[in-house]
Amino acid sequence: MEFADWLAVHDLSLRYAEGIDRRDWELFAACFAPEVRIDFSSFTHRPPPTEPLTVAQWVAAVRSTIDGFPSTQHLIGNHRITLDPADGGGPAQRGRYTAYIQAQHWVDPQRWYLIGGYYDNDVVRIDGDWKLAAVRINQSWDAGDRNLLREVNRR
Repeated sequence: MEFADWLAVHDLSLRYAEGIDRRDWELFAACFAPEVRIDFSSFTHRPPPTEPLTVAQWVAAVRSTIDGFPSTQHLIGNHRITLDPADGGGPAQRGRYTAYIQAQHWVDPQRWYLIGGYYDNDVVRIDGDWKLAAVRINQSWDAGDRNLLREVNRR
């Protein structure tokens, strides 16, 4: 695996979190392939979509919740990145990574919701850039007031 590719995939993960927390929806959208498979079933307790979403659909879904929180912080670390060797010895075109997450969602100091777990994401190289092709969160725990998700969605 080329270190430059490893670093680019790692940076992709960090830009994903930065886009959410800074409400930079162009940066967030730029992290994805044109269509992306999403599986947040461990968090939503609902089956994942059977078809991929467009980037616009996914960004709109994330914004509908995140924009309601005055502050969020998504900490992503402990990356384990694997890139598949390309046929014929060229640069890798596909891969995956696992990275742990703590996602803080704040309304005020007394009202917050925290999620912990890890991502299992698929990446693909498109026009030389690494993009997310599938995003799967595996929620291990949470703390605080989960009802805030519904409250901020109504704002």
